[in-house]
Amino acid sequence: MKVLHSGSLDVNTGGPAMSTYNTLWGLRALGIDAEIIMYPLSKNGRLRGNEVPVHYAKPAIDNKLAYSFSLKNEIRSLGEYDIYHAQGVWQHPTYAIADVAREQKKPYLITPRGMLYPQDIAKSNKFFKILSLKIRLLNDLNKAACVHVTCSDEMEHCRRLGVTSPIAIVPNPVEIKDYPYTKTDDIFRLGYLGRLSPRKNIEGLIYAFAELGKETQHAELLIIGGGDEKYETFLKSEVERLSLKNVRFVGFLSGDEKDKALASCSVLAMPSEFENLGNVILEGLVRGIPCIATQGAPWENLRTHKCGWWVEYNQTAITEAVRAALHTPEAELKQMGCNGRKLMEQEYSIEAVAHKMNELYQWILEGGDNPKFVY
Repeated sequence: MKVLHSGSLDVNTGGPAMSTYNTLWGLRALGIDAEIIMYPLSKNGRLRGNEVPVHYAKPAIDNKLAYSFSLKNEIRSLGEYDIYHAQGVWQHPTYAIADVAREQKKPYLITPRGMLYPQDIAKSNKFFKILSLKIRLLNDLNKAACVHVTCSDEMEHCRRLGVTSPIAIVPNPVEIKDYPYTKTDDIFRLGYLGRLSPRKNIEGLIYAFAELGKETQHAELLIIGGGDEKYETFLKSEVERLSLKNVRFVGFLSGDEKDKALASCSVLAMPSEFENLGNVILEGLVRGIPCIATQGAPWENLRTHKCGWWVEYNQTAITEAVRAALHTPEAELKQMGCNGRKLMEQEYSIEAVAHKMNELYQWILEGGDNPKFVY
């Protein structure tokens, strides 16, 4: 089976690059010829890994729509594939790969990557997105062999927008491995990992530390990531305004530096307004670190599997979750971490997700009964 994805494996695109890479890597381990076509790497960019064949298209002529006059021809020049799979919506690569698939009478899938959440549609370019949906995107979604989402909430949002094609719920995969570093101090350290952007609500953690006052005097908030420079400046100004001495910004980290930083954390937190999944939670649980997530993300498993806190999206709830984590005994935090690692192994491993994606592709090509995760 030959499968061509469109998207990006550039680390600067954050979580989607990691989950797309892991998906392709897992498929290739099953003997599937999975490849990707993408635009050139961004400035200071690099590939998430080197085990997946990459076809580079000519650069897009604009950043907003990611439009390229030559992209369709570049996709065609790669020859025919059995299945085409677009990662993300709103931009030209998704439309281009759907067009080529239909020309060649081949099935295609679209993975929205959380971009069809009402909050995401509303946060920027709302008029453009609604117009795009009516003029083109909804038609592409409904002509797709399947739409792939990562959770039931995302599926419901798609249905409300008018998506009628089959929808598969398959989570983002995470690499299950042994990590070389462990926590070496007894400081309670709350970590954030990911892109710095306003919808991530990172200030919610800063305000929690400020509100808890003396309770956090021997604790630390570690913020790992880069992104929106204006937002980062705002966060640092809030730390200064609140006279917090125990908040550290370390920027974007990868490899050993990231592993060491994460190993130093007692708990990881994702206080986002919304997430279709949230790779920071995957990164934490796979390392045996308990996590905090808001109910803007589909992480009820944190509660049901006793590996963290899943709380309402408001400052009071976030602050109380930080307080609860801060006062949880170390032995209990360790057990919560073990529970999270077990959850990752059972449901989110690269192997488990690759088998589901392979089952999905086989069903699309050969028919038969729907896989149990297709609705």
